[in-house]
Amino acid sequence: MVVLATTDIEAAVSLPADFESLAEAISNSEHHMVFGRGIARLRLCLRPVPSMCPECLIILHDQSTAIRLAAAARFDRAIHSDRLMPDRKFMPSAYQRARHTQLLQVHDTLEAGASSRDLAFGLVFRGHRPLVGAIWKGSGERRHVLRLIAEARRMVDGGYRKLLRHE
Repeated sequence: MVVLATTDIEAAVSLPADFESLAEAISNSEHHMVFGRGIARLRLCLRPVPSMCPECLIILHDQSTAIRLAAAARFDRAIHSDRLMPDRKFMPSAYQRARHTQLLQVHDTLEAGASSRDLAFGLVFRGHRPLVGAIWKGSGERRHVLRLIAEARRMVDGGYRKLLRHE
């Protein structure tokens, strides 16, 4: 996300016409926007400053400084040229996308009322024959599904924020 301090929030962003506004949220102190073109995304946070201050980008110095600098450079390219390509370096890998998708499916299935056994043989181990009784209780499949359930709950309860920092 790029944080832009500006005196005029309404006129601060002038992107090329083919950028589509995907989301917008306004609070008392900030104006958040997400723009896109194809699979490329540009996340902006506009903050008002007093009228005598120059317009500037704010880059916080934390564990994500390199990512923020890259986002600021992409924002500058988007405003001054017509190019905005997705930055693959900061996108999740195919494995990470599949893993996050699976965790969200696990969470959604649980929310729909499925048991861990239903989850195991309906979603995770589709090709396996369902286990019953003591065999299920002592199985590696059960332990694997319980780990997935715990990880899915952690992700939904706030771990998704790591996705924004690409950890």
